[in-house]
Amino acid sequence: MKTFIALGVILLTLVSFSSDAFSWGSATHAYIDDHLGKKGNLKNMNEIYGGMSPDIFNYMFESPYLQDLYSTTHYDFMEVWRAARCEAGKSLSYGFVSHNDLWGADSTAHHQGLTFGQDEGYVIAKTKILLQLAPLPSDLGIPDDVAFEIYHNIVEAGVDILVKRNDDMIGQKIMSSALVRSPEFPLLLVKAYADDLSPYFGGHVEEAKAIVSAEKEFRKIMILYGYALTQDEPVAIQLISEQMADLAESFLDAYGIQLPLTKEEVIALINELVQASMSLCAPDYAQEITATTAFVRQNMKVHGILY
Repeated sequence: MKTFIALGVILLTLVSFSSDAFSWGSATHAYIDDHLGKKGNLKNMNEIYGGMSPDIFNYMFESPYLQDLYSTTHYDFMEVWRAARCEAGKSLSYGFVSHNDLWGADSTAHHQGLTFGQDEGYVIAKTKILLQLAPLPSDLGIPDDVAFEIYHNIVEAGVDILVKRNDDMIGQKIMSSALVRSPEFPLLLVKAYADDLSPYFGGHVEEAKAIVSAEKEFRKIMILYGYALTQDEPVAIQLISEQMADLAESFLDAYGIQLPLTKEEVIALINELVQASMSLCAPDYAQEITATTAFVRQNMKVHGILY
């Protein structure tokens, strides 16, 4: 368990606090894709992993082009679908396309919720409410925009834990999808984005290496995150709170903010906020995810994403 906690801390210290880069959490995307497309087979596992994977570049913090890379996978997503030829590639790209920010799952979190937050997205609307209900203590010296990014990620984590109530196997499915995903996937990404990304990395060879490396690390992260969600809910909340405490420390350091709190106090504060976000979202998260799943399924058909 100590080893896992240490690995988990490494995992979440890689996660960016950015409402532009994150919307629905990985478990929510996995749940949606588990209810789209093929059922109960390797194709389904590929769809789940593909559905989480547009976020692979969100972990490349050393890159000055993070926003451009995010936009590439979330707005120019059809390149992956067009590049896929074999059945495994189609199942991976099916999930990949479902994630998109235009008419896919992320659009209801970021831009227009279906049952709540119709003018701004479910996650964004809930983040604003959580900030009002449980604001950070003023003496912490955290600016409003920074607090918003922190709370956005807390809401996302809270919904992911709530998803476990709908499907207690969601953590196992995330782990399994990462473990068995078709080995051609990084090559599919290279094929799809070679022309778009090569200027950022100095050429096609460097770009290919960067994509393969990013996908490799993302795969490890999903295995660890899935394992966290196999734990009982109180343990999962505590583990995620411990992980997010390390993340918050690194994030705030970038802003030159030093919290006047011990690590234990930070963990306790985040634990309370995660539970508050779960209470806030518990009455309607399931309806929003169900509506989002139907919305994405219809849009996939309309846009000819079938195999």
